[in-house]
Amino acid sequence: MGSKLLSRVVRQAFPGRNKLATAGDRLEGAALVAAVIVALLAVPVAGAAGSELHASRQTRVETEQTTRQRAEAVLAENAPPAMRVDDRGTVLETTPVRATWLAPDGKERQGEVQAHHGAMAGATVPIWIDRNGDLTEPPLSAAGAAITAIVVALLVWGSATAAAALLYLLTRFTHTRLRLRRWELEWRQVSADWTSR
Repeated sequence: MGSKLLSRVVRQAFPGRNKLATAGDRLEGAALVAAVIVALLAVPVAGAAGSELHASRQTRVETEQTTRQRAEAVLAENAPPAMRVDDRGTVLETTPVRATWLAPDGKERQGEVQAHHGAMAGATVPIWIDRNGDLTEPPLSAAGAAITAIVVALLVWGSATAAAALLYLLTRFTHTRLRLRRWELEWRQVSADWTSR
């Protein structure tokens, strides 16, 4: 089954030895070959893009891992008991609540942190802070950087391959339409000859 499909694709890509092949068949074959070449050449390009992104993200990982740290925030008030729903209908499991925490220099800081609904005043909530003691996002992990790089590489390869495949399909569609139109005109001429006899 696989060898038959491969043989068919090769015949379609290189119709030159077929005496019935038209210029449209050759153009369609050239578009197929170009699509395969683009898909193959996109592999190293996507790999390079993913590698470059991974290197830059790795630098960010190292910076964030050294400049951010975990801390415990103490809730200064009770969190609302009921879960909220946002504008898109998503249930929000956490809500902003006033809390206090200690900065790296030992000074007390305060602000709003995300706490689960129903959390009571005095409960502790894990947070991430920067060197100044300000709230921040968790640092990017090495695994997160690698996954992002892989996803970007796949998107680059997939986009290039999809564009080449679309060009081939458009060429094939146009050629098929022109071929059917030409056959229809030829059939009208032949049928006119037959009915006039």
